[in-house]
Amino acid sequence: MRLIVVATCVLLAGCLRPSMATAADAEPTPATPWLIGSAGTLALVEQYDYPYLVGLQYRSTPRTGWALMPGAGVAGGPDGMGYFYADVAHDFALPRHWTMTLSLAGGHFLNGDDIGANEHLEFMSGIAFARQLASGVRLGLAGFHISNGGLAHPNNGSEALVLFLAVPLEASR
Repeated sequence: MRLIVVATCVLLAGCLRPSMATAADAEPTPATPWLIGSAGTLALVEQYDYPYLVGLQYRSTPRTGWALMPGAGVAGGPDGMGYFYADVAHDFALPRHWTMTLSLAGGHFLNGDDIGANEHLEFMSGIAFARQLASGVRLGLAGFHISNGGLAHPNNGSEALVLFLAVPLEASR
């Protein structure tokens, strides 16, 4: 729950500033939709034998004065685990073609063989770091926390760690 609150506060506070880096050492984020494929582990706990996770997400162009990007995605794992979600995210330009993205999602979680998240309504907060390649594609690493946000007890959750590839769906201007 604390991670969700902290991620939300950082996301909202950071959206008030267009970028953490100066114009001299960071490039602006292109206003393009993205198709994001990911693969990694859903539960970073040995007890659950580190189940795999694969996902696919669509993230739209920035929509608000805060440059929030809405998105929707699906992620799945072994034994019937799945997560269908909608999210909002914000990119922060970092030096040398790096980007940090904060996101907050809510959606329907299918627990499969019981990895700890006990409710169908689950929230996911995340942070991602990516390097933008010359082609415009981003390659990165993301960490997420999935839990019910204290809406039910016990408030078990899970952490996910994934590698991702984000492909722009339109040419940069």
